[in-house]
Amino acid sequence: MNRLLACLDISQYSQTVCEHAGWAATRLGASVELLHVIQRKDEIAAQQDLSGTIGLGNRPSLMAEIVALKVAEGKLAGQQGELLLQAAAEQLRARGVTEIETTQREGGIVETIIDREAFASMVVIGKRGAQADFAKGHLGSKVERVVRQSNKPVMVCTRVFKTPQRVAIAFDGGNSSRKAIEYAATSPLFADVDIDIVLVGSYTDKHTAQLDWAQSQFTGKAGVKAIQREGNPDAVLQQVAKERGIDLFVMGAYGHSPLRNMLVGSTTTQMIRSGQMSVLLFR
Repeated sequence: MNRLLACLDISQYSQTVCEHAGWAATRLGASVELLHVIQRKDEIAAQQDLSGTIGLGNRPSLMAEIVALKVAEGKLAGQQGELLLQAAAEQLRARGVTEIETTQREGGIVETIIDREAFASMVVIGKRGAQADFAKGHLGSKVERVVRQSNKPVMVCTRVFKTPQRVAIAFDGGNSSRKAIEYAATSPLFADVDIDIVLVGSYTDKHTAQLDWAQSQFTGKAGVKAIQREGNPDAVLQQVAKERGIDLFVMGAYGHSPLRNMLVGSTTTQMIRSGQMSVLLFR
């Protein structure tokens, strides 16, 4: 299934999501589904929520006006979404993508994305959502939930798109990072891109064997370099990104339990939140 699911909202990240999706789609020969989700309360629930506020329940005409405004807001959100989808489709066509579908849904953002990803091979999403300008330095909660729940590779995009020329794969020998290695070794997405395989850990026979396996997946491919360093994974990966001019990081997503990550942090979250490059994640 060669189809990308590009998730858009009314934020500055929609532009870069389209650019990343366009780049990936042209290299993969994939179609793109542009998805916009409207979050809106049911009008009846909204009326119930407001009925006890400063005695509004005793003023039916005012309640009717408030409900009418809620309905109008919903229609406006729908119109904004349609315009967003149209503009995104035009941008993709300009980048050479010919097969484009636009989808607008009402409901939960995460639930809708997970539902639609069943028809896609990859999800493309912005690093932060509609409140991005008010949350600098933080990873959007919905983005993290999508990454945790998705069964497909998820590309989390930074605000500025740069065509990837050098890609780094954070490799720890685990199942998800092995998926990342196998994908990078066989996918047209990285056919002519330089690749660094980065293992952070002590110099042991086990780690040497793991790096040897990873390199062996790229037999016959030029521009592949293995890098091993000791230290804190977050700091080492950030340093390698700066030294090597990395444009895109590829890595496994959330190797530990959500509870452990909540208590001690996560390299996945740190790379998305602090990194200046986009990240392609594998479960």
